[in-house]
Amino acid sequence: MSDSISQVSTNTPDIVQQTIGSLQDLFEKYKEDSYMLSKTHHYVVKQLPTLLENTQKAHQQRQLRIEEMTNDQDAFIQTFLNNNQYFYNASTEKFFYYDGVHYQLYGEDDILHHVLTTITRERQLMSWKQSTKRNIMKRIKENYPLLKKSIPETDTIQFVIDLLCPILFSTRTEAKYFLTILGDNIFKKNTSIIHFIHPDSKHFIRELNNMCQIYVGHGSCQTFKHKYHDHDYGTCRLVRIHDSVRHEHVWKSTINTYILDIICVACHYSMRYQSSDNYVETQSSDEVLQSNVFYLKTTEPGQLVDLFIREYLILSRNREGSLGSESPSTSTQTRKTHVITWKNMQYLWKRFLDAKYLPNVIFLQTLKGLLVEKLQDNYEESSDMFLGVSSKFLPAIQRFLQFWGETVVEDESESHFELDELLQLFRKWSENNHENIPHLNEKQVLDLISYFYPHVETEDGKYISKIRNALWDKSMDIQIALDNFKEYTIEFQRGTQQRVSIFDAYQYYCKYYNNASFQGTYTLIASKFYFEKYVIENLAEYIADDKFLKAEWFAV
Repeated sequence: MSDSISQVSTNTPDIVQQTIGSLQDLFEKYKEDSYMLSKTHHYVVKQLPTLLENTQKAHQQRQLRIEEMTNDQDAFIQTFLNNNQYFYNASTEKFFYYDGVHYQLYGEDDILHHVLTTITRERQLMSWKQSTKRNIMKRIKENYPLLKKSIPETDTIQFVIDLLCPILFSTRTEAKYFLTILGDNIFKKNTSIIHFIHPDSKHFIRELNNMCQIYVGHGSCQTFKHKYHDHDYGTCRLVRIHDSVRHEHVWKSTINTYILDIICVACHYSMRYQSSDNYVETQSSDEVLQSNVFYLKTTEPGQLVDLFIREYLILSRNREGSLGSESPSTSTQTRKTHVITWKNMQYLWKRFLDAKYLPNVIFLQTLKGLLVEKLQDNYEESSDMFLGVSSKFLPAIQRFLQFWGETVVEDESESHFELDELLQLFRKWSENNHENIPHLNEKQVLDLISYFYPHVETEDGKYISKIRNALWDKSMDIQIALDNFKEYTIEFQRGTQQRVSIFDAYQYYCKYYNNASFQGTYTLIASKFYFEKYVIENLAEYIADDKFLKAEWFAV
């Protein structure tokens, strides 16, 4: 119809002549037939003008109605999309909904149902229901990309920061910096930058990346690295994260539940601050953050070694002294001499890097060359030692090595020796030897074991497997307490033994070694887990329902 209207408007003279010609042909055709001639005349003169006038009015009304409906439809769509924040991600062909606090995955059918029920409720677009539905879905896909058009509300932003700080990051600026890095990676910005983050975060980073791939089809962690591979210091950035990141239960449920909030806030920050570097340099007033992030960028390898020497080594003019030994049985006299072996120097370097939250940014051969160059008067190549050099950290380290050598016994049958238990025994051992109690925490002890005894198995950063300690026979303590518990229960129940819970037995064990009769002696209490494990392994035939000791046990 529009084509014919266009032809009429552009070729009016031809149309008029064609119409006149057609009328003349009709009159010529019926000139001998007075009836048909009369009918033709009547139709053209009387009926046709009215018909054309009515047709014109109907067309004008129809056009007006279409214009009104179009305006109503546009207003409806605009109102609907303003009141309901739907978004689309083309990479994964997924729809999302934002309620002003949280983002969530949303099915296309759910959106369609929402559109149709809203149209039905408001009535005015019922005849255009399908057209309106198609236009809304088309507009969401074309004009509302999730990552670029969504702007999180303040409540959402603060919620996400609260998820990360203080659980994983010490400050809110650290959390914002981390989020901006995620956003940069999603948008593939500054891919030449390397962000070093602690190896304990490997699983956390991998999980974040996988979830981003699933929901938005983009990785979020490409620039994160855990090891140094001869990168240019100028492109290196440091990201600090808490040790708690190694524990999946700390963050797993958070990531699964609120990953879309995290992604959208990260993308918002990346667009708002342009880049993670720009955030630190120009948007954040946190000078500590800036110093930490750009530490390697402003440092040369030689400067780092100089700092290590200043903070970790004590140089003596006297190079004489006994050879430093890594043997756990090193004598007190030897431990106090001013000598550091190359292996011990490597451990001190590792401890220095950990304290500075740095990856191992200097290869060992390069490190050794720099140390030998800077301490050339102290290095003895034949023994591979640094003479006339000591460290305030070495006495505690060597004391722990001696403690390990004298008291720790490898035992395939043992497991779950807690680091805290070992640390308590170490302190007591030092006290018994009339030495100052060393200031070592669990992480430092774990690092010592991992470095000097790499074959020893550790679990979850808390337990050591396949060792026991000569200062404390955990199994014997438990057995003695169980024997006393049996005697006590028989006497108390006066011959009518009933089954008792393992929990009650553990409570008795704790009270037994906290009894006044043990005051003045050093006793440790094994964990409930270890106690139950011992009972299950040694009294399996007397256990009922995994929780009780049978009455038959009392007769043994």
